[in-house]
Amino acid sequence: MMNLNSILSFKNNLKFKTIVIGVLMLGGLHAVMSQETSAINKVVDSLANKMFVDMNNRDYDAILEMTHPKVFELAPRETIRTVFKSTFEGNEEFTIDIPKTIPKYKLSQVFKGQDQNRQYAFVSYDLRMNMTFHKQEFDQTGKDMMINVMNAQGMEVTFVSDSSMDVLMSNSLTIILKDDSTNNKWVMINYDPDSPLFYQVLPSSLIEKSKTYKQQLMLDSKKETED
Repeated sequence: MMNLNSILSFKNNLKFKTIVIGVLMLGGLHAVMSQETSAINKVVDSLANKMFVDMNNRDYDAILEMTHPKVFELAPRETIRTVFKSTFEGNEEFTIDIPKTIPKYKLSQVFKGQDQNRQYAFVSYDLRMNMTFHKQEFDQTGKDMMINVMNAQGMEVTFVSDSSMDVLMSNSLTIILKDDSTNNKWVMINYDPDSPLFYQVLPSSLIEKSKTYKQQLMLDSKKETED
C-alpha cells in the first residue's frame, strides 16, 4: 500500500508530466502555425512578384486573371482589357511608358479579416513612368498647374519637354486578398480612394484598414525626409 509520501510524489510527478505535455503541445501548435504563416507569406510574395512580371510582359489576360472578380460585375471583362491595353500601349491622346522592371517592394504581414474567411496583405512600392501627350503642349503656366494638381494626388512631376513629363508615384499600394467572394482565390486590387469602384468592390472594414496602412506609409516617408 502506498504511503502518504508516495501518493504526494506520484501526484507531483503526474502534475509535472501534465505541464510538460501541455507545453510540448503548445510548442508544437506554435510551430505548425509558424509554418502555415511562412507558407502563406511565400505565396503572397510570389503573387506580388508575378504582378510586376505580368505588367512588364504586358500580359493583359494574366493581369485580368488576378483582378478581383467583383470588378467584372461592374464593367465587362473585355472593356477592362481594352483599358489596360490603352494604358500600356497608348492611344491617340497620350502614351504612358512604364519601365519594364520589378521595383523594390514591401510586403506587409498577412492579415485575417473577421468575415468571409478573408486573408489579405498590402504591397507597397514606388512606381515611375513617363507620360507623353500627342495633341497637347503645355506652357509654363500649364506646367505649373499640372504639377500642382498631380502633387495634390501624391505624384511628383517633372516636365522633360512641353508635351512629356516624368511621374513618380511614391507609396503606391496594391491589396492582395482572398475570401468567399473570390472563391478563396488570391486576387488583387489597387488602392484608389478616389475611385467609386474601389468602394463598390471592397468591404468597409478592409477599406478602413487599407486607408490606415496607406497613411502610415506616407507618415513614415515624411519622417525619413525630415531626418
